[in-house]
Amino acid sequence: MSFNAKELPTVLTAQEIIDKAYRRASKVGGRTSKERALNKLATISNVLRDYFKKVVDAHPSYDNLPPFYREMIDVVVGVRRIKKCLAAISWADRMTQRVISKGVAQIKGGKDPKIVLREVYGRVASIVEQIDEELKFLNEAREKLKEIPTLSEDFTVVLAGYPNVGKSSIIAEISSVKPEIASYPFTTKKISVGFVEDKDIRIQVIDTPGILDRPISKRNEIEKRAIVALKHLADLIVFVIDPTETCGYSLENQLNLLREVKETFKKPIIEIYSKADLHDFKDRMRISVVTKEGIDELLSLIKEEARKSKSRG
Repeated sequence: MSFNAKELPTVLTAQEIIDKAYRRASKVGGRTSKERALNKLATISNVLRDYFKKVVDAHPSYDNLPPFYREMIDVVVGVRRIKKCLAAISWADRMTQRVISKGVAQIKGGKDPKIVLREVYGRVASIVEQIDEELKFLNEAREKLKEIPTLSEDFTVVLAGYPNVGKSSIIAEISSVKPEIASYPFTTKKISVGFVEDKDIRIQVIDTPGILDRPISKRNEIEKRAIVALKHLADLIVFVIDPTETCGYSLENQLNLLREVKETFKKPIIEIYSKADLHDFKDRMRISVVTKEGIDELLSLIKEEARKSKSRG
């Protein structure tokens, strides 16, 4: 089961929903004022019920999503907040239908259709306006959730390390993804996905936001996205270290983070030095996207790990 935010509908504001329902009702006729009023109420009922159902049903069961998607959604917008907003829409659906049903009964009971319509229109608008904040949140959440990739079940490599150590440049060399690359910290603010294909194997390669050497409680939303990817997706971690410290962070801090990643995730790790054209460190694999040093060696190791995993079944 995967998650694709692009399948979520655009959510109208309260006023847009009200306008849509009343505009549709204004086009409805009837032979008598009573019949016209009943037809208008039926139309408003249908428009609201169908629209609210469309919004609620488009969302998955967040409790039943795979852990990666659930935790990532929680980091990006908050699962509890989404569920509260959807509950508010369901409440508005029930309340508007109740008001409309009461209006229908009043008209059928002989009350002046014009008076009933005016009262129902006012009450329905008031109810829908009460959930305007929730409607706006869901629409904003939809845009933010588009940053969460829909992933495959292939063997997955996650690149990790401090910001600006060269992860995006390396992933652009070894896979099909071509992330935007800039020369300032936190260039990668979302998760990018690429693929390596070779004969019998297909490898998913994920470029994550940089993380810092500090307690997880102090990490920001961008860093937490990387933590979730490492926790739930990585079959293999490629930890990128910039010994030149041109990334803005000391080698000591980067090695502290490496130790934390090893202790926390207990997954196979390939440790590499980036920017090999700018330094002489040789106690780890050296990678340069400028001279291409180490690129083929890294790819070979990744493919070897993928084939080992495949043979283990």
